[in-house]
Amino acid sequence: MDRPVLIRMFSEGLLIVVSILLALSADAWMDSRNQTAQLESHVAALGRDFDTMLERVNASHNAADRGVDAGRQLSIFMQEGSEIDSELARELLWHLVFYEVFTASPGAYQALVASGNLELLQNDRLKIELADFFGSFEDVRASEKLLLETQIAFFSSNTFSQLAGWHRMGQAGIPVAGDFPVDQWSGSDEFMSAVGIYTVRQADVLEDYKYLKNRIQSIVAIIASEASN
Repeated sequence: MDRPVLIRMFSEGLLIVVSILLALSADAWMDSRNQTAQLESHVAALGRDFDTMLERVNASHNAADRGVDAGRQLSIFMQEGSEIDSELARELLWHLVFYEVFTASPGAYQALVASGNLELLQNDRLKIELADFFGSFEDVRASEKLLLETQIAFFSSNTFSQLAGWHRMGQAGIPVAGDFPVDQWSGSDEFMSAVGIYTVRQADVLEDYKYLKNRIQSIVAIIASEASN
């Protein structure tokens, strides 16, 4: 076979191989770029979810803090036998008994796991923090459950309901204040005990919210660092 023909065949073959390699390289580059874009989108969604959770946990923490403070004030008033304005008493009791339930936002994390892109995260600490946070989240909700059980127990008590002015229930089970015999509080061991138990339950909730707040703040900082890289 003539030398020019061999050179042409070799050139054509080389051109085909190079074209295939370029095409494969382009596909790989596009796949990598798409994965990077998807990962960035997931990280951004995580950031939004944890920013939202930080707002929620701050609200829950502040409400629990008010509840603990309200319980302490009421206990002091009753122990000292001090007169207390009925409107102030109603407000303090409301803060003591009710609380701002914290709600997690696991959507972005669940989407990241479902997409299979979790392993693409370069920050191992973030992966561990996310898995640990959502994996053990319910463990720190026990205090809310205890507070809810305390609410149910005392709302079913005729003595407490009467003295709290919540012996009539409104729509959706929300207590409607009736007569408000603040002057009888100090004379009721059951009511004073209830205030003490509520204060302890709110303090437990507050500790859990402090823990959640610190965890969420830590994850928010890691996500912000990851997004800036």
